[in-house]
Parts: sequence; C-alpha cells; structure tokens
Amino acid sequence: MVLGAAAIFISFATLVRAQDAPPPKVTIGFVDIDGDPRHEPIRAYERMILKAREHPFVGAKVAIDEAQALSRALKIDFALERITVKSADAIAAAVMQAREKGNIRFFVVDAPADAFRPLAQAMKGRDVLLFNATAADDALRRELCSREVVHTLPSLAMTTDGLVQHLVSRKWRDILVLQGPEPADAAMTRAFEASAKKFGARIVGKRDFKPGTDPRERDQNNPLLLTTLNRDYDVVFIADDAFDFARALPYRTQRARPVIGAIDLEPVAWHWTYERHGAPQLNSRFQRAASGRRMESQDWAAWIAVKMVVQAALRTGSADFAKLRGFILAGNGFDGYKGLAVSVRPWDQQLRQAVFLATPNAVIASAPIDGFLHRVNTLDTLGDDEPETPCKLNR
Repeated sequence: MVLGAAAIFISFATLVRAQDAPPPKVTIGFVDIDGDPRHEPIRAYERMILKAREHPFVGAKVAIDEAQALSRALKIDFALERITVKSADAIAAAVMQAREKGNIRFFVVDAPADAFRPLAQAMKGRDVLLFNATAADDALRRELCSREVVHTLPSLAMTTDGLVQHLVSRKWRDILVLQGPEPADAAMTRAFEASAKKFGARIVGKRDFKPGTDPRERDQNNPLLLTTLNRDYDVVFIADDAFDFARALPYRTQRARPVIGAIDLEPVAWHWTYERHGAPQLNSRFQRAASGRRMESQDWAAWIAVKMVVQAALRTGSADFAKLRGFILAGNGFDGYKGLAVSVRPWDQQLRQAVFLATPNAVIASAPIDGFLHRVNTLDTLGDDEPETPCKLNR
C-alpha cells in the first residue's frame, strides 16, 4: 500500500512537471545588413524620391504575428529574432553564432547575391535552412545550387518568363529592347532575351541607353532617337535598375507603343492591388504593421518564408527541425494568397509561384498565363524547369 502511494505521488509529480514544462519553441532568424544600399530610396535628386525601397522585415513580422493563434493550439511557441550585421561579410559568422548559441535553425536572409556564396559554404551540411527573400539573381539558383538555401523571391528568369508569356498571349511578339548601363540592367536583359527565345517572341532591335542630357550623346539619351527603328515593334522593353531614365520613357517613344519592364507593366512577386485569394486581407494587415506602407515583392517573400515554417509545424505537429525541413522541401503546397499553391522545386529549391504583371495601380494578369502548359505543374513554365538547369539537388 505504501509503494502504491509512492508510485501515485511520483506519477503526479511527473505530470505536474510536464504541465509546467515550457512548450517547444521555433525561433526564426531574420538577417539583414545595416545601411544596405538596396533599401535606400531611388532619387532623381536630393528632394525627389522616385521609389522608396524598404527593408522587408515587416513581412516576416506579419507572418509571425499570424502564427500566434496557431501557437496556442499547437502548444509550440514561434518567435522572430532580427540579426542586423554591419556588412555582407559578417553574415556567415552571425548565422553560425545564432545557430550555436541561440539554437536557431531557420533564417530569412535579406542580403545581396554576393553574400550567399560564403554563407552557403559556411553552412554546408549543417542543420540550417536559409530563405533567400531579396536576391533574384539566376546564378544563385544555377551555379550556387545549395541544399541549405530556399529561394522565396522569384528568380529573374521567372519574372521575365511571366512577362513574355503575357506578351505572346496578346500577340505582341516583336520587341525593342533598351538596356541601361548597370550590371543589374545587363542581367535583366539577358533573362528577358532568354525568355523571348523560350516562348517564341522576337527581339527586333536592341539599344543601349545612357542617362543624362549631354547633347553629344543624344543618340543614347534621347527616347525619340533610341526608339526610331526601320521596322515596326509591338512593345518597348526597358531594363533600368536606376529607374531615372525609364520614368521619362512612356509617351516619348517614336511609335505609340506600350513600355514594359522597369516601368508601366512590371513582373512582380506581389502587388498591393491584388484583389483575390485573401490578398486584400494580407495587404491590410501589412499596411497596419508598416504604418501605411504597401506590401511589395520582397515583403511577400519574407512573409511566405516564415509562413512555410509555421505551416510545416502545424501539419507535422512538431517543432523538430529535421521534420520541419523535410516537410518544406518535400514539395508540399503552401497558400501564398496567389491562387495556385506555392511549393519548393526539388532540383534548385526555388519556390514555385505565380508572377503578377502589374501597372502602378492594377494587376493586369497573373502568370502562368492560360494556354502555357506543363506536363507536371504549370508553375514550372516560369523559370528553370528541371531539364533546363545545371542545378540537380534532387539527384
């Protein structure tokens, strides 16, 4: 009888300790760079801001706030820890420290493409998953090809594929290309040319422009002269990361033709005017959290990265890193509020997703465009399909 009472007491004490034990916790690190020039406003001159480019941390914050209701039901705590470093060179060390001392395994990384090679090398084979939310460079999906990196922002190839699909669907196949002087302009032009070839559009002319007003360089800085061609074209595509020349191009072309690319009709991951699939509610939550700022592509990419981790915990009922990572990379679908479910491609770990074709005040279309088919998933008509890429992480 005494042994039975002791056993009951021990069982009760064990139950009390179990009830008092804190729930498991999943902490997601958000890594960014202090003074990152990619998030500085684009200015025409000191007082005229052409584009206000913001850090996408608020997108991740909105997703972690959304997770709090699930946290109570799952008995798993979710937290977001911002890790700001002084330079891109410091990212790998900061991630390593957060992994070892803070037990953080998931990281949303807001960094330029150059930061990912040393970061991927430092994390190779380690139990981490890095979400690239702000670097669209195709080389990260092709040459870098890291098992530790998931790309939630669409690649350049995905966005230009979506844009060209729309042009071809409208039978606007003949295109004049204008390219700016920046490396980003050359990268965008290469992606667009590859998309045109892929879907049967034609580059009927290509001209380099040079911003400025020097009359000696008017062949390169005058929109009328740049767009004067001895054959017709349906649209003008412009690659202008600096935006200053692009903003003055519409309605100044030699022919009355639409301008696309850097202005007027842009391919984007997200747009504040999208009106379907829960997007208005997400946009409203973001605007409240961001003091009125509108949600943009990089904000969405940070948001979906956090949401994927939370949803993986919900569907597996676990906070275990290996289970969550396995679920995310297994091709399971997640609701990105774009209609078609998003999922991770097994060959390069790019997130499959729709691409919006948007003017400043409306989403005109969502790619993949009807009629562009794929044997498995129509989203794989955008960007590098498995046979097209040198990255073969699934082999």
